Amino acid sequence: MNQEKTKVFAAVTARDVGAAQSLGLPCLGLFYRIGENGALQRARISPPGRGGLLGLYEAPGLETCQPDRVARDIQAECARRGLEGAVLDLSVPGEHWPRLEALCAALRRLQVPLWMPEELAPAAGPGAVIICPAAVSGGSFDSLLEALCARWGRENLCLDLVRACRDFAMPAGDPEGEALSPATFQQLVEEHRAQCFFDSALCCKYFTYRREGAVRFVLFDDLSTAAEKLGRIRRAGIGRVCLLYSEWGRDIKTLAEG
Repeated sequence: MNQEKTKVFAAVTARDVGAAQSLGLPCLGLFYRIGENGALQRARISPPGRGGLLGLYEAPGLETCQPDRVARDIQAECARRGLEGAVLDLSVPGEHWPRLEALCAALRRLQVPLWMPEELAPAAGPGAVIICPAAVSGGSFDSLLEALCARWGRENLCLDLVRACRDFAMPAGDPEGEALSPATFQQLVEEHRAQCFFDSALCCKYFTYRREGAVRFVLFDDLSTAAEKLGRIRRAGIGRVCLLYSEWGRDIKTLAEG
């Protein structure tokens, strides 16, 4: 697939929508919810621009909502703003799963394209775009892409280009490691005068240091590793990528145009 056919979305909260839209990129707007009254609600923000995706980020009223009504409201908002579909990025307790399935079915009947995180895929039904994190701490990035394409089909995938910044004990017993804030990461780099290397298999940079006599391993992304990952995603023929604006900021535009 050609580079131009991989579409990059900036995933934004209400706080970041203005800055992200100034980049001229399509946004995944994570500022919609199903309120406690069971109705679709949008955060109080300046009128967002046209295009992109409607992001439903929480649903405290899911169990009491009328799925057909919420689906009609989502359809109307998508039509009004020229949106490509609805992303249901929700945490759903097991007892509310039937209501989620009913909402997905109502959206399909209204022909609203559905995008769902991998863990909600069983409720999505046929034709949904599945959103999967594009990050590994072991194995290889290319193997991850192959596995996701084999499982979901490259035409059904959207990859979430997660910005890794994690600290691991050596040998690594915890595959998740410890998340580092930007400030803590920078402090470690400066304190240990870190010498950074690129791991082609993981498609990430890393450095090592010692804490209390034990070796630690820090795995992290920057603009160069993100560009390399995006290049591999494009070469794998995956046509959709999203990046969280709070993690990448204005670098998203550079990556989209690279």
